Amino acid sequence: MSMKISNQNPKSQSVLITGANRGLGFGFLTHYLKQGNTVIATCRNSDITVFDSLIKDYPNQLLIENLELTSEQSILNFAQKIKENKVTFDLVINNAGISIEENFGNWTAATFETNFKVNTIGPALLIQAISPFLKQGSKLVQMSSGLGAIALNINPEGPYDAYAVSKASLNILTKRIATKFYTQQIIVVAINPGWVQTDMGGAEATSTIDEAIKNMTSTINVLSLKNTGTFISDTGELLPW
Repeated sequence: MSMKISNQNPKSQSVLITGANRGLGFGFLTHYLKQGNTVIATCRNSDITVFDSLIKDYPNQLLIENLELTSEQSILNFAQKIKENKVTFDLVINNAGISIEENFGNWTAATFETNFKVNTIGPALLIQAISPFLKQGSKLVQMSSGLGAIALNINPEGPYDAYAVSKASLNILTKRIATKFYTQQIIVVAINPGWVQTDMGGAEATSTIDEAIKNMTSTINVLSLKNTGTFISDTGELLPW
């Protein structure tokens, strides 16, 4: 299947968003389409009907691709399709994530492994696979969490231990990738969206998806090489590791 689309906007950027079928991913997707960009949106099942209206409204800008981050073969297949269609990216948002809650005393290997596979290993392998297709000066944004900040140690009594450890690992991955990509002037950051009213964040969260997306896209827009390798808030403030 060809990935070619016919976006004629001369200012269009090519954007990749993982986990684009819900929550913040869908918010990012809608924002960048409205801005006139070409977006490749991935999710675990390319038949999800949530995209139907967007495909209808943006037929020349939007592509939906299947990507299972827990499958190394799925990642390699996706990268091969990118290569075959000569796609390059201005912006990549590693948004797909999972939070399986489990209280201390009931920890299982399966819970830790699943959190790591989706939140850490998947993004690492995806970055490696698509690295040849990142433009010089492009931006790579890792969707992290305040729970991944060792210094903050947020809610240590809660059931988020596996999630927190996986996001702390994503943060060090971000730092190391930033160094590897520095000579290509690729900007790599980990961003904390804050406590957002998503399926993961819950209804009691202090920020709406629209508010978080507005803040993060404004921050992403002004990122420069001086920001690479940092952990930042949705508004661009430096956060402790």
